[in-house]
Amino acid sequence: MNLPRFICTLTVLLEFTMLVQGQQPVQPGEGNVTGLTVTEKVEPDRGPCTANLFARASAPLLKTINASASGADAPKPQANPNDQWHVQFTPYLWVVGVTGRAGISPFAVDINSGITDSNIHLNFGFMGAFEARKKRLVILTDLQYSNLGADRPSPGPLFSGATADFKTFVLEPQVGYRLLDNPEKDAFFGVLAGIRYWHLKTDLTFNEGVLPGVTASRSRGWVDGVVGVRGKTHLTSRFFITGKADVGGGGSNFSYQLFGGGGFTLGKHYALIAAYRYLDVNYNKDDFLFDMALHGPVFGLGIKF
Repeated sequence: MNLPRFICTLTVLLEFTMLVQGQQPVQPGEGNVTGLTVTEKVEPDRGPCTANLFARASAPLLKTINASASGADAPKPQANPNDQWHVQFTPYLWVVGVTGRAGISPFAVDINSGITDSNIHLNFGFMGAFEARKKRLVILTDLQYSNLGADRPSPGPLFSGATADFKTFVLEPQVGYRLLDNPEKDAFFGVLAGIRYWHLKTDLTFNEGVLPGVTASRSRGWVDGVVGVRGKTHLTSRFFITGKADVGGGGSNFSYQLFGGGGFTLGKHYALIAAYRYLDVNYNKDDFLFDMALHGPVFGLGIKF
């Protein structure tokens, strides 16, 4: 081994030893204060092979440590609640009254049965609404099935009496968009469009009068295109009002719906809802008549997920 390489290697070993042990060289002639030796770091005389060796090695290490510390201290980004899907399911009970005229050619009856009348009864019913929202986009579905009976419809002068039963299935898938939206106050106003699918079975029984008794039964299904508006606003932190209106047609001659009411929130996930719903449809095709309004109070429980 030649002498310059030996000196270079020895210098590297000495500096590495001082770095590990934390020792620093002391200049000759340094005094002491209160019995403690005052030292001053003196850069050793480095050869050309070690110049800037430790400075270059320490810089990347410090950058790595600082970057790690900065990443640990930096706050994690928070997810925006409006960017997530918000889902609500609302089972409800619609106490239905029936007003209008129904018929299976050549027979027809007039019905005027409010919710307080004893001659209208709900044999069975299932009702529920589903809503999924992300930002201003809303997907809505309302479903109701009911088996309604009217004991004393007006059959005309040819029969002594009549009964009518209606099995109604109404499905309303729709898409909406919030034109005005205030998530902090849970208030909005928006438009909607979709369809309203009807499937109806009518059973009419006419009691003997001038004519002998007769029974008629028929089913029909049709689809109406629907457009409308809906909105909601809070009057207090817990009490809110909500409403909806739409018109439609296509399968039927014409139909429209009005819905309005209020609710009371119970925490973050539940709300009690009371409203009034009026659904009118005029279908008169192929010897089948259903020109009726279904109306009455609605009571529901909103459940947010």
